[in-house]
Amino acid sequence: MIIINEVTKKFKKRGARKKEYLLALDRISLKINKGEIFGLIGPNGAGKTTTLKILSTLIIPEEGTVTIDGYDVVKNANIVKSKIGLLSAEFARSLYWRLTGRQNIEFFAKLKNTQNAKERIDELFEKFDLTNWQNELIMKYSTGMKHKLALAVGLLNDPPVLFLDEPLTGMDPISANEIKTLIKNTFKDKTTIWASHNLFEVEQMCNRIALINNGKIIIQGSPEELKKNYWDYEKITILVDDNKIFLSLKNAEVTGNYIEIKTRDVNSTILEITKLAEKNNIKIKEIRTLRPTLEDIFIKGVEKC
Repeated sequence: MIIINEVTKKFKKRGARKKEYLLALDRISLKINKGEIFGLIGPNGAGKTTTLKILSTLIIPEEGTVTIDGYDVVKNANIVKSKIGLLSAEFARSLYWRLTGRQNIEFFAKLKNTQNAKERIDELFEKFDLTNWQNELIMKYSTGMKHKLALAVGLLNDPPVLFLDEPLTGMDPISANEIKTLIKNTFKDKTTIWASHNLFEVEQMCNRIALINNGKIIIQGSPEELKKNYWDYEKITILVDDNKIFLSLKNAEVTGNYIEIKTRDVNSTILEITKLAEKNNIKIKEIRTLRPTLEDIFIKGVEKC
């Protein structure tokens, strides 16, 4: 559904006397399948928002090509616009606070030339549980309600592709869960790019993930693939009174009040720990086995570059 091929984007540095440029994207390539929720993660300034803006036809790359459903985002921009819905990280700026929710969405429906606008608007208000608030001014909406209305605007023409930039920022847990449920269930037929700093929500929502840093794709794959390929061990942590004894174990180190041991054979390592404790008459207060998190992969990937 989405093919990004060797895309490069540069921006002129502000205030620079000479023609100095910042390389925002450096020959990135991605393929995103139809119906997939694809996570885009990375530190601030990594290139996530630039990627979404190119996909949304808002800016043009210097090199490379991007197609959505077979249409080039530069050559066929108008067709591409009809196939995408965007929820920007600055979603609040897209809404008019002195208008009601209904007036907002009707205004955007006219801009998008939405077919059967009244029926579609009624349907979206119902899906987003905003029917009782449609005649209230936006300034009276909670953050979560503004999020939902902004997403409803992006879905007016029922596009097959969604771009979500920090879609849950500032939302309470109940509203956030409503959005996640809508994306996973009600709009499961859509191809979605989910860009966020919240690694827990990305891991929870996305089929595959790409880590972008300094304009380059560092790693990509499913959450489980990333954990398997980039952290090929597990951790065992133990809490005891005498830490020194357990430092004799391979790959053991002190982390706060705990001993942390990296291992590829959990059962064998636990047996070693038990034998060592019995031999030295040491009581183990706590023992846990830890699996890698997406945050661990993120940190490791960023550190590499």
